[in-house]
Amino acid sequence: MRKLFLLSLIMLISLISLPNNQASQINNSFLLSNEYLEVEISKETGFIESLKQKGIDKSLFSSHRFIISGIEFKNEIIELSENSISFLSTTDDYTIMTKYYLEHNEVVIMTKITNKTNTNKKIQINEIIDYSDTYPFFRSPKIFENYAFLLQQDYGSLGYFNLNSSSFQRLISNDAFTTSISFFNINPNEAIELNRTVTVDRSVSEIEKKYFDKFNIPYNTIEKDIILNTEKSSQGIRVILEDELNKILSVQIVDDKGKAKFYIPLEKNYQNYKMKVDHGNLKTEPIDILTSKDIFIEVPENYFYYKPFLTVKKEDGITVNFRTFVPARSKISVYSLKENSIIMEVQNNLPLEYHNIEISTLNSNTTYYYVVNVEDTYTINKLESEKKTFSTKPLDKDIKSFQFVVYGDTQIYDERHTFVVEKILENEELKPIFIIKPGDHTEEGTSENSWHNFFESTYPLSSQIPYYLALGNHERNSLLYYRAFALPKGGGDYSKRWYSFDYGNAHFIILDSNILESSSLYKKQMEWLENDLKDNQDKKFTFVIFHHPFWTTATEYGSMEENSPQGHFNTKNWLPLFKKYNVDVVINGHIHAYERHFRDGIMFITTGGGGAKLNTSHEANPLPWHVKHVLGKLHYILFEVFEDSIKVTVKAVGEIDNPLFPNEYTEINEIIDEFYIYKK
Repeated sequence: MRKLFLLSLIMLISLISLPNNQASQINNSFLLSNEYLEVEISKETGFIESLKQKGIDKSLFSSHRFIISGIEFKNEIIELSENSISFLSTTDDYTIMTKYYLEHNEVVIMTKITNKTNTNKKIQINEIIDYSDTYPFFRSPKIFENYAFLLQQDYGSLGYFNLNSSSFQRLISNDAFTTSISFFNINPNEAIELNRTVTVDRSVSEIEKKYFDKFNIPYNTIEKDIILNTEKSSQGIRVILEDELNKILSVQIVDDKGKAKFYIPLEKNYQNYKMKVDHGNLKTEPIDILTSKDIFIEVPENYFYYKPFLTVKKEDGITVNFRTFVPARSKISVYSLKENSIIMEVQNNLPLEYHNIEISTLNSNTTYYYVVNVEDTYTINKLESEKKTFSTKPLDKDIKSFQFVVYGDTQIYDERHTFVVEKILENEELKPIFIIKPGDHTEEGTSENSWHNFFESTYPLSSQIPYYLALGNHERNSLLYYRAFALPKGGGDYSKRWYSFDYGNAHFIILDSNILESSSLYKKQMEWLENDLKDNQDKKFTFVIFHHPFWTTATEYGSMEENSPQGHFNTKNWLPLFKKYNVDVVINGHIHAYERHFRDGIMFITTGGGGAKLNTSHEANPLPWHVKHVLGKLHYILFEVFEDSIKVTVKAVGEIDNPLFPNEYTEINEIIDEFYIYKK
């Protein structure tokens, strides 16, 4: 039976010839590509890991897998042909063959399941498309009352539906993933096939049209001209169709003729449907689709709503983050420091609002200039940033020592935040390779204007030195935080709620201390933390950064659990792991003062003097492991990491004259703490 199945598999592969398709191996994956798509499929699991439109380095979803009757399976045999990728897996009861191939802008997935037993089997197939790392504008579990899945991203859309019929038996969709559910009866030693497609296009409206055409569903075409007062082309602008209750029904992207088209089944009563533009800060009021002819847009002047901000320093590059007030195409020009000539241009060809542009393929341990250019896609004005520098990371083996700076808690006090940033820049002895900020970056993480002010304050520093950030309580786990910053891949929301990175002989772990013990995420973060600590024992030093300290003498708002030996609720779970895996330094914010504790061989440092209103009341009795606290001073901390020691210098730059007037302060230049941490 097994030999016959393998023979039929090979014959099936050889019969299908799809011009322009290519299948190849890359690292631990296979790549299936044509002129429209690039599909990366895991060698280990046999499932899709990424799906990208050609020329766009963004996957439309995070991952894909399917489960048969609750059994997740792995592959035993892999067959790779010129035009397709096929996987063979076995369980005690089933043989499963899955084949992937491309047809223009569609990924066709064919799964054949054979019942190896002598009994009738009723099976349930759950196929899961995970998009938890992405930011969908729109998703829907149905097309024309049929179970199918639509997803609209900033950089394209996908439709997932059954090729055997016009509908799955059931489909469940939420903010993180969608699951199709199908049931089959398989007789002994017989097989069933499930064929489905993932179709990629610029908009869900175009995918709906393909669906209607495929299943012979008649429809009307509604077309509107999208006209800008700037007389620029409106191509690429997002238009939505909504019903009388303002529920989004479909999404279209304006074509090269300046038109937006929607395709509505004839059976639909659409006389009350409306259309409007909803693309970042390009917005219009809804218009009636039957009585109105065109949509006119008043385009505002463009500017950097979030100024350029560096993150994720690598050996071959860095990531530049910014947000434009009006969506636009952008380009980053990278210059040689010596010749002052352009050596690379990284182009974003989509009119985006949020730009997280990764620069790569550069030399390690090298400084470059860069300039951000934003074209006048819809506006009458272009944008160009100041010419700034960034440096790539040296090879870890070549890093003998390095510096980094930490400052915390800035919140709404933007003028004082700017002051602290300026003092860091003015210190010519500082050569930080990155900045760590342990939370409470803004007063209200759901406020776009609050974030705008944050980026204004950090710009003199963050445009040249990359930041690594932790979530504070004031960020409120807002989507605005996740959209603004590209950060190392880790875990939790968008795979960056917690994360880690290495530099030289040190390992850095960023955690979210806001997650409650009752949350399912708490266990996930704990498991990730232990695995990360376990896997990085080869590093000389381990730093852990999160917002809430275990202990404090602060009584600003009354008695706190952190005043007692048991400490913050994370203490009982995290401290044993820190001890077990030899963590050296824990860095926190939240308390608007400077504090230091030393316990179990670990230095605990709290820094909340980055600009927020400073504490005045620290009346709790110091715990036996309390070392020091200093109130009323704006400050930052310099860490200098050497081969077997860390030098820590706490620099105060401002002193509050009167707690009743927190914006009034005196500039000072004072070292308020200095010490070494040694390790054999």
